[in-house]
Amino acid sequence: MFNRLWRFISAALFASLVIGRAAHAVTPEAAPATVPHGAIVDRQPLEADHGLPEAGEQFRIRYSSIDGVGGIEAREDTGAVFLPKGPTPPGGWPVVVWAHGTVGVASACAPSLNVRSQRDIQYLGTWLSLGFAVVAPDYPGLGSRGLHHYLNSRAQAYSVLDSLLAARSVFPLQNRVVLVGQSQGAHAAFSAAGYQPQYAPDVKVIATVLTGTPYFNAQTSAAMLFASQPDPGAPDPKIPYAMYLFLSAADRDPTMHASRYFSPQALPVLNEARMLCIDELTDHSTAAGLNAGNSMQPDIQILLDDLTPSLRYPTLHIRHPVFIGMGMNDIDVPVIMQQAFARDVTQAGTPTLVRSYEGLDHDATVNPSLRDSVPFVLDLMSATQRANAQ
Repeated sequence: MFNRLWRFISAALFASLVIGRAAHAVTPEAAPATVPHGAIVDRQPLEADHGLPEAGEQFRIRYSSIDGVGGIEAREDTGAVFLPKGPTPPGGWPVVVWAHGTVGVASACAPSLNVRSQRDIQYLGTWLSLGFAVVAPDYPGLGSRGLHHYLNSRAQAYSVLDSLLAARSVFPLQNRVVLVGQSQGAHAAFSAAGYQPQYAPDVKVIATVLTGTPYFNAQTSAAMLFASQPDPGAPDPKIPYAMYLFLSAADRDPTMHASRYFSPQALPVLNEARMLCIDELTDHSTAAGLNAGNSMQPDIQILLDDLTPSLRYPTLHIRHPVFIGMGMNDIDVPVIMQQAFARDVTQAGTPTLVRSYEGLDHDATVNPSLRDSVPFVLDLMSATQRANAQ
């Protein structure tokens, strides 16, 4: 019966996403001026096996930030800084701020505490080899206190921007910055681009580079998020994302009952999601055969509606150019969601370069996109240098 109900809801809500869209009404909020943020608290050499082969030096950092979930409380977050090999250029290294994809919501899942994936080693190594330092925040609750609030745009943005402010206070970094993100990281990077003029106004962002970008607006439906699954009866890799979102909501409202949103079949895996990082959680979800039809209760849409204000971008109008890459076989972040994002960002007046990659999925798009995003960034860097020289 629930499968029939889900198919009915899917058809109706999926159509609503395609037909209509609402303008973003979320206004960027300035952080309280009385709360200090963006200062280094500690830095230590990063373990070699947690680093990048292309780095000349690498460090784990702890820095002051502001709790973007509530918006007023001081906190400390962690991350990593990678410097290229060779002599430091005059004025320091230009900077790529790397916003990572989904790793989990437990502190132990922080990228700075773990070995990087081969995909990310290759990707970040490319930027290092081009002479960019890499600042890589973990996000609040990853490597630091509290539960990570998954896809909270303001929390991610504050922490991303503070990692940069802190790093440049102690490392030889130029004030020429590229915000780069994939998947959840694309969400974090674009959020940071939107908050930057208010939160870190002296930072000079040259470009933002995104792949696999999530996008939430008034028309976003749970049905749409799961409609991209080619075989609705097969395990769906997006189920763990829904679990992380629920845990974020329940962290703010402990009275929430998981059984209202997840089926009895899904609850045992949900109970593990608070501590399991994404790869292991996905393995458990897949082994249990979880998909939208057998895992979600209809009230999952209510959960998404309640969360959407915190997931939305502060603005779609960015003053600097934005690169948007999309893998056309992506089922983790539905292609229709990414296409709506690219369309709405462009229509908002943001200068964009949009590239689609046929036959590539969510992960496989990351490194091939470099053939377009690297020239995009280097051209903008050169243009900025020429403008400054005049």
